[in-house]
Amino acid sequence: SIVDMISLMLQDSIPSNLAISRVFRVLRFFRLARISRVIRHFSSLRFVLFAILDSMSSLFWCLVLIAITLYVFAVMLLNVASEHFQQAGASMEEQVSQDLRFWYGGLYTSMLSLFMAISGGADWGDPMRPLVEVHPLYGPIFVCFIMIMHFGVLNVVVGTFVATATEIASKDREALVRCELRQCDLYRTRIKTFFHEADLDKSGTLSWEEFKAYLNSKEVKAYFQSLDLDVSQAHMLFELLDIDGSNSVTIDEFLEGCMRLRGKARNIDVSMLLRMSRKHYGQMIRLGEFLEEKCNRIESRLNAFARVHPTWRNNKDILA
Repeated sequence: SIVDMISLMLQDSIPSNLAISRVFRVLRFFRLARISRVIRHFSSLRFVLFAILDSMSSLFWCLVLIAITLYVFAVMLLNVASEHFQQAGASMEEQVSQDLRFWYGGLYTSMLSLFMAISGGADWGDPMRPLVEVHPLYGPIFVCFIMIMHFGVLNVVVGTFVATATEIASKDREALVRCELRQCDLYRTRIKTFFHEADLDKSGTLSWEEFKAYLNSKEVKAYFQSLDLDVSQAHMLFELLDIDGSNSVTIDEFLEGCMRLRGKARNIDVSMLLRMSRKHYGQMIRLGEFLEEKCNRIESRLNAFARVHPTWRNNKDILA
């Protein structure tokens, strides 16, 4: 690259350009920014990087929570070590005193020992052993600390990261589109498999008799239910799939109908039904007004006809 050529030229020049040459060497590292153009082609890698970057704030507060918990238990255990030293005196010849000095010699040392106990840096039985020798009651307390950290705090930390990753995945447009397309392709494949298995005569169309006979099996019903399709009213379902009313369904009709009818009623389905109901209601109102107007005209003409022909006045059936 141009940066490499300039750097090589400066290396062969006078020593006064040594600082400039170092600057160009540093600039060569900026070429790593081109990796970002490659990352977008690897969805899994991009997802992991974005999850790590977006979870930094959550990671900070999780570390604060862990630090507070370690501080509380470290202060308590530091008081235990202090009381032991006050009772044992300044002598450090006892093994218990040496262990307490090693594991709980100060606040920082105590917090570090507890962190090592929960992170695998040390076997938690080693820092617990001198506490049990001081008093057996401190053993269960230390076990409670391990349980709280492992099954409580650390699980909360992991759950926070999982929640952050899930939130990032829900915001990743490309991942959502790819996942939806993958699910649609899988659903279409399962529908086609069902159609070909139900088409016993291999005619390319599915009749009501074939559809009914294939649904007699409980396994087939369960499989069809797994496709988010209700088979409790099989004949009604077949009529909905049979768009042209030919009493047979092609694979395209079957696939399109299953894609349209799968799942429960959504808001858009209810809205479309409400819109069609309002539209038909309006048409019925206009039809009623039209018929009422026509009836009024017919009645007025019959009355006029009756006035012109008096012999029709007593004909109640015609005027009614």
